[in-house]
Amino acid sequence: MSKQMNLSLSTTESHLNGHGSVVVDFIPPDILMTGGERRLMEIVIDISFNFIISFTGIFTNVIVITVFTKQGFKDSVNISMTTIAAWDLVKSLGGAMQRMSGPIGLWSPSAAQSWSNICLVIFNYLVSFATYVTSVLAAYVAVERCLCVLMPLKVKWLLTPTVSFVICGMVSFVVFGCFAVIFGIYDIVWVWDSRYNASIAIYQYNEFSTMHSVALFAYYNLSGTLWPLISLVVIVISAVIISAKLREASKFRSQHHTGGTAQPTKHDNSGSDKAKKTKPITNRDQKVVKMLLVIIVLYIVNLSPRVAHYLAKYFIQEYYYLRQYHNLASAMAYIVFFFDYLNGTVGLFVFLSMSSSFRATYKQTFPLCSFHFKK
Repeated sequence: MSKQMNLSLSTTESHLNGHGSVVVDFIPPDILMTGGERRLMEIVIDISFNFIISFTGIFTNVIVITVFTKQGFKDSVNISMTTIAAWDLVKSLGGAMQRMSGPIGLWSPSAAQSWSNICLVIFNYLVSFATYVTSVLAAYVAVERCLCVLMPLKVKWLLTPTVSFVICGMVSFVVFGCFAVIFGIYDIVWVWDSRYNASIAIYQYNEFSTMHSVALFAYYNLSGTLWPLISLVVIVISAVIISAKLREASKFRSQHHTGGTAQPTKHDNSGSDKAKKTKPITNRDQKVVKMLLVIIVLYIVNLSPRVAHYLAKYFIQEYYYLRQYHNLASAMAYIVFFFDYLNGTVGLFVFLSMSSSFRATYKQTFPLCSFHFKK
């Protein structure tokens, strides 16, 4: 039986599958971006840069997980950072697997095209969903660190390792579960393609997605916009508060050590109140917060293009795969994934450069792969 797709005003091409049935292959129109331009961006950004970065991310995240595991999970920072690294590892593995079409294409272009189409259905969404999970986890870390700066003693008492583990597990399960239905919207069909003179695998909307296309894609685009957008807003607000409190604590400490141009008088209790608020923030806590602040800034840079990309998907119906603006949507996705993979790879270098305890454990665990970092 023929499979039908909603390809409004788009170009199509018919092929025969293995059972002799006609299958429609989608050929996107050259609107705003040609197929050749999209292919060039795919080769330069996606198959080259994204493959190298995601492949590197496999090793960096394995190292991060190993080091944090060796340190033990005695505080919430190790637990949340290990959970994020685990999802970044999933993201990097999916990205590297999807882009194996580049090396495969060196010996078989038809096999490379089939691999690319199959992996787009599986790993393209897996990488996106893993990014949503890490963005929400980053928002949790930002709020946690913000509360630690505002009321450090109380938060340390409340956020035990068990509580942090439960929160990270629930965030992972709920956020990933919200998107799991999207894995079932495509069918993989093998067709004969005259360009390769061979059978290749193509993906197309299945009956389930066709029947529920309006509600399904509205839900997905809304969820794909709201999760990172809310996370981004929470991260930005938390980062501003953390930065302000760190500056305040640093200024107070500096005034205290220099003899106190701002010593409190009998009628001014503001200095005393400030001391009570800032004193519990130890030097170690400040270093941890500053390190996590860098990670938070990286997430702000990472999430901004993704939020813009999904806002466009939400408001422009044809800005999607297998629709009018397929080429442009695909090209923008290459850029979005570039930031995703880059953000999922650099964690190791942030920890090595800003955490003395992480650096010491790393050197003990990987003595032959040690780098010199400024203390």
